[in-house]
Amino acid sequence: MTQRKFTNELEAAIEHGIDVRGRRIFLHGDVGEDSIGTAIRGLYVMSDLSKDPIELFVTSYGGEIDESFALHDVCRTIKVPVHTVALGKCMSAAPLLVAAGEPGERYASENTIFMLHSASIDLGGSVANIASTAKAEKDRCERMDRLLAIYTSMDYRHWAKFSRGDIDHYFDAEQALAWGLIDHIWSEKS
Repeated sequence: MTQRKFTNELEAAIEHGIDVRGRRIFLHGDVGEDSIGTAIRGLYVMSDLSKDPIELFVTSYGGEIDESFALHDVCRTIKVPVHTVALGKCMSAAPLLVAAGEPGERYASENTIFMLHSASIDLGGSVANIASTAKAEKDRCERMDRLLAIYTSMDYRHWAKFSRGDIDHYFDAEQALAWGLIDHIWSEKS
């Protein structure tokens, strides 16, 4: 490979968070349409190139739960295993992405902080629309709680207590490991 081609690939990986050659996707920042769209495209491109595992690195304060569901669904349906790694912060809509990784291949760095909370919504419009929006958000939270119960050692009630009320619930990598959200704490070079 020429130096120029390598440089172009490296620049693309840095700019878009996708390292095709290393089979790594870096979701750094908000869980939103742009970042999730890029990650989904990267997953499909890499899954077409090889059946080797893809690593998804997540460091995020969270964002849109619907976008989290979209990436979750792709990770769970492509034929290639997706290994997940939480780094630094994994909050709100992001923990589901780590939990949905290949069983036995879900990691967090030792200083990762996790956070779950109830959904927040911007209320506006008619009373009927406000009620409809609130019900839809409640349903999304319940769906996330059910999925977390599937991928972890804790039941639905455990996760549901985090999506009720107005409090952000923080926990560390050790607790995530104990609850089965991750399988390993990544703490040293091997």
